[in-house]
Amino acid sequence: MSTRMSSRGLFLGLVAIAAAIPFAWWLESMIRILVFPPEFEYLRDHLGPHTTAGVWALVPIAVVMAAAAFFLQLHLQARAARLFSGEKATWKQFEGLMISASVAQIPGLLAIFGSMLGARFTAVLIVVIVSTTAVVLLGVPLVRGGAIK
Repeated sequence: MSTRMSSRGLFLGLVAIAAAIPFAWWLESMIRILVFPPEFEYLRDHLGPHTTAGVWALVPIAVVMAAAAFFLQLHLQARAARLFSGEKATWKQFEGLMISASVAQIPGLLAIFGSMLGARFTAVLIVVIVSTTAVVLLGVPLVRGGAIK
């Protein structure tokens, strides 16, 4: 396996990582609409107020997780720069982005689960936006030609 990564490859990787949570939300919605029985909507209506409150609670958690992901990214990129050089360092920094982005995406994934159980659109949307924005902000320095300094 080649460890060479072009700036285009880094950009496409960032787009794929950032699009994961919005795509998962879309996929969950399509599966729910097309496959779930009509009675499931009754359950969603019943659980909606409770799950909406839980998803609203995820908003500050998403911000904290984004900050944690940023510090994890700093650590992983510094480690990659210290242990590797050249293209190998770039590849390891991209691996670090995938790991730290996963931390930032956890609240978004939980919000999507809340959406399946009836959480209101606005609450889910805000958590998904925070999670996705965090991933983009984590990846832009790497795509622009360097690690987070």
